[in-house]
Amino acid sequence: MADSSSREEDRTVIESVLLDIGLEATKSEDPEDLRLSISKVEPVLLLAELCEVGTWEGWDIISAVRAEGMILPVMVISGEQSESGTGAVSAFSAGGNEYMTKPLHTGEFKHRILNLLTLTGRRRNLNQILRVDGLMLDPSRRFVSRDGIELKMTPKEFDLLYYLAANQGMICSRIEILKEVWGYQFHADTNVVDVYIRHIRLKMDKGHRNKLIHTVRGTGYVMRAPEGGTTS
Repeated sequence: MADSSSREEDRTVIESVLLDIGLEATKSEDPEDLRLSISKVEPVLLLAELCEVGTWEGWDIISAVRAEGMILPVMVISGEQSESGTGAVSAFSAGGNEYMTKPLHTGEFKHRILNLLTLTGRRRNLNQILRVDGLMLDPSRRFVSRDGIELKMTPKEFDLLYYLAANQGMICSRIEILKEVWGYQFHADTNVVDVYIRHIRLKMDKGHRNKLIHTVRGTGYVMRAPEGGTTS
């Protein structure tokens, strides 16, 4: 019963985290099914729940699609509890990019996935409607509203606001924002981020007591919902 309960908890963590960050999951039961799934839709991430990490037949499929130019980050999830680290070594040697053992911790699992997507450039593919305490961002229409009132944003203002909302609760440095939102390597002393944040605040916070974007002195910015606020 304990093993069954533990597996169910891990499954719940996986499903809730993927839903939270806007990833739609497709399950493959065997290597051939995996090959077919990848041929239909290019995934942004592959989660491999494995017992025998090093001998998994799916590694050959991953190597083949990568050789064709596909960027496919792989996170291995294993039930191995050994302290020898053999599972992790096998995963990385075979082509894995991340490795976690069960039971999964929700926060760590989420941020490892986000970090992996960021490092491989796949995070920008996320297209999820985000909501933070009355603020709503719909990337498909590039639409922004707060408490039901539409806010007119320039394309770059929208990109910056969406980036902060997607990383809600995480401190985003100015350098990271420049890299992820502008896509260029700016000089460290540029104030373009601060200028855009000021413009966004003027539009977003007018008439609202709760401020959503907070300055982290000397570092950058973070979006936080106030206590009792809602996020999705």
